[in-house]
Amino acid sequence: MNKNKLNILDCTLRDGGYYNNWHFKKDLINEYLRVMDIIKVDYVEIGFRFIDKVKTKGPTAYSEESFLKSLKIPKNLKLGVMVNAADFVNSKNIIELAKKNFKQKKNSLISLVRIACHHQEVKIIIPLVNWLKQSGYKVGVNIMQIPELSSQEIKNTVLQVKKSKADILYFADSLGSLDATKTKKIIKNIKANWKGSTGIHTHDNMGKALENSIEAINNSVNWIDCTVTGMGRGPGNTKTEYLILELKRRNEKSERLVHLLNLIKNYFEPLKDKYKWGSNPFYYFAGLHSIHPSFVQGMLGDDSFQPEDVYSNLNYLNTVGGKKFSNELISLGKNFYKRVIKGSWKPIELIKDKDVLIIGPGKTTSTHKEKVIKFINKYKPVVFALNAIHPVPKKYINAHIVCHPLRLLSDINKYKRFNNYLITPYSSFSKNIKSKLQSKNILDFGLQVKNKRFKFEKNYSVLPNSLAISYALGVCTSGESRKIFLAGLDGYTENSPKKFEMDELFQNYRLENKAKTLISLTPTNYKVKILKKI
Repeated sequence: MNKNKLNILDCTLRDGGYYNNWHFKKDLINEYLRVMDIIKVDYVEIGFRFIDKVKTKGPTAYSEESFLKSLKIPKNLKLGVMVNAADFVNSKNIIELAKKNFKQKKNSLISLVRIACHHQEVKIIIPLVNWLKQSGYKVGVNIMQIPELSSQEIKNTVLQVKKSKADILYFADSLGSLDATKTKKIIKNIKANWKGSTGIHTHDNMGKALENSIEAINNSVNWIDCTVTGMGRGPGNTKTEYLILELKRRNEKSERLVHLLNLIKNYFEPLKDKYKWGSNPFYYFAGLHSIHPSFVQGMLGDDSFQPEDVYSNLNYLNTVGGKKFSNELISLGKNFYKRVIKGSWKPIELIKDKDVLIIGPGKTTSTHKEKVIKFINKYKPVVFALNAIHPVPKKYINAHIVCHPLRLLSDINKYKRFNNYLITPYSSFSKNIKSKLQSKNILDFGLQVKNKRFKFEKNYSVLPNSLAISYALGVCTSGESRKIFLAGLDGYTENSPKKFEMDELFQNYRLENKAKTLISLTPTNYKVKILKKI
């Protein structure tokens, strides 16, 4: 490989999938691939290769060989996929897991595999890097959040990558906090200890994704990521159309932009109108203060957060230390709840052999309030409300359930006014959060988040995410309740990523031996039995 050759990698279908759960129509994919070939993009990262027990995401989340064979892939266009180190680091046998998910290169349509990892994971995934390389793939190690590392941490990380057979060392501006000066400094630090190819993946929080990519090119970085219209998680990435124009101006790429403009008009503008990616003042603020963009995206995607709530939370994060505290609050809670911390309360004391009604935030609880209240009065279930909602009179609610630190802090004043119990993973919280929760009514039930896992213990649960409904299912199942009734779990629109996440949650839950019967009192889009009459 000519390490000095400039390589453009378009990762629209991979990074953009965070908005539509990787459900891209095949005609879009085929036209996209055709255009990428015409404009001389070197590599297309066709998607992730997630390792899911139940596959509820779209095809570019898995990028299986059978799917790739169904596409019209131009002869000269090379394909890549990305895997998350997190899917491998806890495996008892990384190589066996790799063999289950990758063929030898000679039997695959994939040429490049990139491994996204945090700096502390690099040492663990070296065997994966080496096996992929020995299997014939070009391999990139993509270090996330590298701008947040110290110079010594960057050096140590690079030296670890150097021990592997990786072809490319990528660094990602995961928090969108880079500018040209910082970009140049990081590159200098990397190149002091790494002589191989380098790559950059930028985020556009502050409108500097293209500027940082060009600065990287100026400093001999020879792999540059981009996405069509910038479609990608949070504020998005370097726009392919802008990068192509810049490279034409530098005589480094031919333009042929009209094909890309037609692709944008016919396929991506409708998607952007629907999902509304791109930077805004909230992302800009987050970039300035090194707050993860997923944190912002999570709030913007939740109708319960008004603009003043979003801005207030971002200001609070800035006050207590942007990056450090946002790790504690990030939307899926994977980092925050990665360890097992048992609670001091056992739900079996409250709900053993009793029916439980979980009330969510959907409008159907209000439109079917009489039915819900009639059910409560007739069957006397234990009633849990998710977060700080109270769509039925407070006297009917036994406890509020909240596990997301962000949601907890946002509603802290509401909880102080309630006399109900608050079920929450109190023992997992920092002193900072505990200081806000001065209440005698806390029921401390532990939570650990592990990919695609359920486990139900007396005083804690292991769950695939930290959604309030997941936590509520954990409480009910660990507490050996009878049946679980739902209200106000209306569901999302058909192509919403949140709907796919919820469908996957319920499907995986039903596979558990200890799973309880789920019945909804109100209409829902989820595949849950609906109780017609009371």
